[in-house]
Amino acid sequence: MEVGNIFRVYSYNFLNANSSVDLVVHVSSLWHKDVPLKVVLFAWRLFRDRLSTKDNLFRRQVIDFDAQACVGECGEMETSSHLLLHCDIFGSVWYFILRWLGIYSVMPYDVSSHFI
Repeated sequence: MEVGNIFRVYSYNFLNANSSVDLVVHVSSLWHKDVPLKVVLFAWRLFRDRLSTKDNLFRRQVIDFDAQACVGECGEMETSSHLLLHCDIFGSVWYFILRWLGIYSVMPYDVSSHFI
């Protein structure tokens, strides 16, 4: 394993082991008068796992098992956490934003942790 990857895994484990944050997203924290309604509704659907990702479509029997691959063609199953945080194509946007802001962080495993 590459030294950079070992450091990221170690850092991620360290941060998770030392955090005492409640990982439940309270929906009431989403409803704010300055946030556009479409953003609030997207966030509400995201935290309730109601987005039309391929894993949700498979669970609702809309698509077949073989059609669950990520649209970014990275070979992973398409979930909301994968698309928004971990996908090599779409999830990398967060790394660019954080680097632009000068923040060094490890991406959390799921979107609820990222919100908190």
